[in-house]
Amino acid sequence: MPYITCLQVLLTGLLVITRPAIATETPPSSVKDLQYGEVLYHYFQQDYFNSIVRLQIAREQQHLPNHATEAELMLGGLDLSYGLRDEANSIFQRLLNEQATDVSTRNRAWFYLAKISFQRGDIPAALQAIERVEGTMTPATRTAAINLHSLLLLQQGNNKAAIELLEDVRSGKHWTPYLTYNLGIALIRNQQQERGAKQLDHIGDIHGRNEELRLLRDKANLALGYSYLQSGNPEKSRKTLARVRLDGPLSNRALLGAGWADAENDAFGKSLIPWLELSSRDSTDPAVQESLLAIPYAMTKMDLHGRAVQQYNDGIELLIGERQKLAQSIRAIQQGGLQDLLLQHDLGAGNGWMQQLHLDSEAPALRYQLSLMSSHDFQEAVKNYRDLLVLKINLVKWKSDIATYDDMLAGRQARFEEHRPAAEQALQGTQLQQLQQRYATLAEAVGYIETTGDATGLLNPEEAQQWQQLENISNQLDQLPSNPDISVLRDKQQRLRGILIWQLHSDYKPRLWQTRQQLSELETLLAESQHGINSLQQANLDAPSGFGAFDQRIASQKARIETLTVQTESTLIAQGRQLEHLAINELEQQQQRVDAYIIQARFALAQTYDSALEQSAGEGTVQ
Repeated sequence: MPYITCLQVLLTGLLVITRPAIATETPPSSVKDLQYGEVLYHYFQQDYFNSIVRLQIAREQQHLPNHATEAELMLGGLDLSYGLRDEANSIFQRLLNEQATDVSTRNRAWFYLAKISFQRGDIPAALQAIERVEGTMTPATRTAAINLHSLLLLQQGNNKAAIELLEDVRSGKHWTPYLTYNLGIALIRNQQQERGAKQLDHIGDIHGRNEELRLLRDKANLALGYSYLQSGNPEKSRKTLARVRLDGPLSNRALLGAGWADAENDAFGKSLIPWLELSSRDSTDPAVQESLLAIPYAMTKMDLHGRAVQQYNDGIELLIGERQKLAQSIRAIQQGGLQDLLLQHDLGAGNGWMQQLHLDSEAPALRYQLSLMSSHDFQEAVKNYRDLLVLKINLVKWKSDIATYDDMLAGRQARFEEHRPAAEQALQGTQLQQLQQRYATLAEAVGYIETTGDATGLLNPEEAQQWQQLENISNQLDQLPSNPDISVLRDKQQRLRGILIWQLHSDYKPRLWQTRQQLSELETLLAESQHGINSLQQANLDAPSGFGAFDQRIASQKARIETLTVQTESTLIAQGRQLEHLAINELEQQQQRVDAYIIQARFALAQTYDSALEQSAGEGTVQ
């Protein structure tokens, strides 16, 4: 029966489901290092490339003292998301070899190593790594590890072990619909049809809060419906397949299976309802193409040979047209049409740009993209191609940005030359030496005042003027003849002098302390000036050689960017060819399937003619 082919596809392609992969677990939002905060900013923007760049810079500059281990894990996860498995493997192995690494970090490292081996197709190595995940772990790590472990066991065909693992975790709080789905599939594959159906039926009845859960529900119903069909229970199969959304991405296969479920009950008229609906849909879908053969098959069973002949002829004509369109798509891809279309889409900063490709595109290179996008190898090839485009864009930007360093360096050199004469003049001047000599003289004078207790050495300018005036008056009085008036004046002069001396002696200690403070500040300023002169002398010697070193470094980085640009361009070309090869391979397989359908349709058409002739001969109306 034709539906067996579709069922085999389901049992190999839909039996195991994983959640969409992300670059790494969600990192902590609490930030203690500034540069780690910058890394997280780009990470949460899904700008993983700049996250990697800033992580490596911060790590090299040793600016992550509080997030070193978490940063290493994040870098390994980001490298893994870019397909840099060797680099990621090196990071995780290094974390595992460090004695100070805690249990939680070790668990995540083992989980990532298992993921790397799984991506490489090394199932035994992946199982060996995932089995090392044990003890205390975060809820996210626990759920992801169990999910991956179950997938590995199912890939290995060890359904019994997968069942034991998934049933053991059912009582935990980290149970998810995805693990329920995997358990149901494992039970069915282990010939426990009833128990497996119960698990899938539970998923098939969940309320889809988002598109992801609704798609999971449809997959569960589709897998369960075809499982019932294979085990000879078309009634349950029909009811289960009816729960698949008619406007969902799996509706075509559900309609096809529903029709075969009715046909198994010999309800061929009823089976035409889903098949006729299916035949009106996009003819690039294999389920739609299969319905073109199923419809006349049902009509033949209903002895509607004339209508069956017409349906076969119409189906053959449509399939031949599809084969021609496939050939056209192959030619378009060979001529670079696929790469041209991918280049037209804005890559943006994040990793979600693939969703921008319109599935209803009429471009020949993308006419069959739905089937292509469902291929893991093709998705990985597109992702790698996208990553290379992002790298190329960044290299072009860096090539432009690094030219600004030439301007910056030239500006600094010009400013240095502009200020150099003044600096050299300052270096050759004697002003600082004179100031140092004056400081020495002042320090000596203050020391003398402190030793002798001569308060007159601490006169302020106003007091010094008053002291000098009193001394002048005394000299003038000494030159005048002695009489009562002169004696009165001399007494006044001596009283004023005594008042001044009393004030000086009263304020002697505070004035001496203040003078010492001012002298200390002056010493500090002179030392700073000397340090500035020394720095200026060193800068005058180092700056010219420093400019040369920066110039060499800029030239070196320019050459490196140029080399990386050439390597990226050549790798991009090779990846583009690989992408085209995968796409053409997929389309050629579709051509072979369409050819097989055409042959089946022609053979069935011949049988229908024979049946019609036999029926006519029996009725005596041979034509």
